[in-house]
Amino acid sequence: MNKLEVLFDRLREEGWYCGWAELCCQSCAWACLPFEHEVGKFKGESVDFSKCLFNHEQDCCVDEDDFEGSEDEFDEYLESYDGDGTMPTYTSDQISESTFCFDGSKEGVNNLKAIIPIIEECGCEIHWNGDGGMRPSISWS
Repeated sequence: MNKLEVLFDRLREEGWYCGWAELCCQSCAWACLPFEHEVGKFKGESVDFSKCLFNHEQDCCVDEDDFEGSEDEFDEYLESYDGDGTMPTYTSDQISESTFCFDGSKEGVNNLKAIIPIIEECGCEIHWNGDGGMRPSISWS
């Protein structure tokens, strides 16, 4: 279990919804989040959307610059992709940093600020200016 997975488990204990490679882009991902927690001690309870931390496929997708092979091989790879979601993505074991989505409202900002000590306790680093208009980047090497 990597440090991000440890962080996600810890946040779920606090009632947060955490997700990896949610559908497509930020708009699609927000629209597709579950209304109820699917795991943990809050399973079946309503998700508090001011306590969400997730990335989407575009944040962790395998792109042409990272692909080891020719452009034609990359195109073939994309055309033959049959996994979940809309594009192939890295797992949190394959990369060690990503940008994340959260609720940028005043309440969401305060909630994110409140969990910074938990993020750090789990061995992760957050890079964020404290503003609701900026998505935080979290690293977990």
